Amino acid sequence: MAQVRFYKVTSLPGTLQADAFYYVENGTYAESYLTNSAGVARAVGNSAMINALISEALANWSGSASTVQIVADIAARDALIATLDANAMILVVDASADPTVDAGSALYAYDATADEVYKIAEYESMDVVLQWADIVGGPSSTPAQIDNSVSLAHGHGNKSVLDQLSSDAEGLLFNGQGIDPRWKTVDW
Repeated sequence: MAQVRFYKVTSLPGTLQADAFYYVENGTYAESYLTNSAGVARAVGNSAMINALISEALANWSGSASTVQIVADIAARDALIATLDANAMILVVDASADPTVDAGSALYAYDATADEVYKIAEYESMDVVLQWADIVGGPSSTPAQIDNSVSLAHGHGNKSVLDQLSSDAEGLLFNGQGIDPRWKTVDW
């Protein structure tokens, strides 16, 4: 079994290494490619693959299709279909409510004549798990400590006055000035 080499690049090189995985940072998104033993790349769940599948689906679509409609989920797809009177292509970003989709997006074709929806392709997204300890420059407190602090926080009607209280080595301060240790009760 061949070993796979991993490369993190900003653009896919002109000549690719055999048996390699390329992680391509591309502006605001990232794509991935896996090469075979001959160095031929295959897109792995990214926009190049999705665009190729959409183009193929559109080329094989026998009905008249307008532009691809993009909706958030299956409920939005169904609501859109209720308004359609012509064939359409619909990309559902979160198609997990469709029992035939494990996770991710799916492309559907709507046949207005038969009033039927056909799933053409599905695209699984790449899930990223971020651990609290991996946050660079993050807080030293744990999430539980932060949650506890927030639950203990409270407000006062006179918070602005209380915020002026502080202390130094000699004692209590109000608005940066020392407070007389004796309470004066005259002219309060």
